[in-house]
Amino acid sequence: MDSFPLRLDLRAHPGVVLRRLEEDDWAIELQLTRVDDVPPWTMYPADLDEDGARLRAQRNVRAADAGHGIRYVVDEQGDALGTVGFGKSDDGFEVFYALRPEGRGRGLITAAVTALTGWLAGQGETVVWLSTLDGNAASEAVATRCGFRRFRSGTYVDGRPLTVWTRGLSTPTAAD
Repeated sequence: MDSFPLRLDLRAHPGVVLRRLEEDDWAIELQLTRVDDVPPWTMYPADLDEDGARLRAQRNVRAADAGHGIRYVVDEQGDALGTVGFGKSDDGFEVFYALRPEGRGRGLITAAVTALTGWLAGQGETVVWLSTLDGNAASEAVATRCGFRRFRSGTYVDGRPLTVWTRGLSTPTAAD
């Protein structure tokens, strides 16, 4: 597998890029924990403080450097709207995302997940995963728009029920 790309353009959204989250991007981690509906629907902790946000950013950089996964900043001309990324497990890669309200309703996460799954397909991955906490209709809609299918029910480590989604990937051809 190639190194994770440092930057991915979202072609349908001029001026919006996915750029690798770096240690100095800790502020978006903190901002997302302050959005009322992000901690209840994601794995962002509600009690994250500045030190925790800095540590979270550092851990994400180390994970990317080690090839375990990567988190990107959804960047619109210098404004960090949220994060998106994927992590590697024994079963393949799982995508994840969170946006500030200013970035929602524009198809940015759908475009970002499509870009990430396209890159993974180009690396020979055959399946990708996504988990949604039960009741998160917006995230379930993203999964459906991106071609994911419900795979199984499960429970997050804190006891919240979730749905695991899967999407089969095909390797792009030269014509793609």
